[in-house]
Amino acid sequence: MNILAALTVYPPAIGGAQLHTHQIMRQLAAHHHVQVASFWSRRRTDWLLGTTLLAPLRPEAYSFEGIAVQQLTLGLRQRFVALPWVLGYYGVKYAAIAQLAAQLAPQLLRMMPAADIVHCARIGREPLAFAALGVARQRGVPFVLAPYHHPRWKGWNYRALHALYRAADGVLALTSVERDELVALGVRPERIFIVGAAPNLPPSADGMRFRAGHSIPPDAPFVLFLGQKYRYKGWSLLLDAAPRVWQHHPNAHFVFVGPRSGASKRAFVRVRDPHIIELDTVSEQEKADALASCTAFCLPSSQESFGMVYAEAWSYGRPVVALDIPALRAVIDDGVDGFRVPPGDATALAARLVALLSD
Repeated sequence: MNILAALTVYPPAIGGAQLHTHQIMRQLAAHHHVQVASFWSRRRTDWLLGTTLLAPLRPEAYSFEGIAVQQLTLGLRQRFVALPWVLGYYGVKYAAIAQLAAQLAPQLLRMMPAADIVHCARIGREPLAFAALGVARQRGVPFVLAPYHHPRWKGWNYRALHALYRAADGVLALTSVERDELVALGVRPERIFIVGAAPNLPPSADGMRFRAGHSIPPDAPFVLFLGQKYRYKGWSLLLDAAPRVWQHHPNAHFVFVGPRSGASKRAFVRVRDPHIIELDTVSEQEKADALASCTAFCLPSSQESFGMVYAEAWSYGRPVVALDIPALRAVIDDGVDGFRVPPGDATALAARLVALLSD
């Protein structure tokens, strides 16, 4: 079977959705022909401009762990045509999506003219996903969508996205909560498949190596944040909770690992406390070492579709602390395999961490 997969960003770029997609493609590639179409191989956050006017000028073809990847782009003439639609994107969204998707669809079709199924992991703006849908319809083959849906994606601005959900022949949900949300948005229940997710970690980890490399004493309590440093991931909430934790555990260290954002750069440059350690993207091995060395894992994210990193922390026997949001109610059983605290409550977050570090 010929499988065409489309998503905005693909490994070696790090991120939950792209790594989950890569795991699926690796399994499929053992028995089928897989071709991935993607714009970026490194992390970016300019979701609209970076896939249109500022898309890679020299798209590359590469292989990542045996998966063939071809980068997408727009030619100079296409960028000129796209300009008004990009500038007016959010005001004329349906028309803009249609115009931009029409520019991308021929590239997808050339990559795999005989595709038997088209898969799309919805990351970033909508045109690539609609282009993938168009190719599937043109070929007369199934269109399978992994939406990685966040509950906050509601209202007028997300109508096109919800229409995409309903148009898919198959929709992959990570949890029963996500399935229920998709049904509420009009997706037919029989088209939804709960596939879950599982960690894919290095064969071994050395926690003491991580502590030694970052001057964390062997006996010091250590809270780990691991994720992309967007505001919704909650790094600022954990920063706010730290002083309250220090009142009870003055030697507690807080380590923040993950790709930086503009807001996180501005915030951490002002932090002078040596008990706060902030790192950019690290290797999968160093991430595993960090998980193996922490006392507790805390990702107080306000938006998740699953939260693979909580399962990764469990793989090393670490307690996890998260926010009480719908998706994580299906993942974390509060008080049994982790803890959920009220969103936005730094005091409650600190109290839970103090209790864990005191146990």
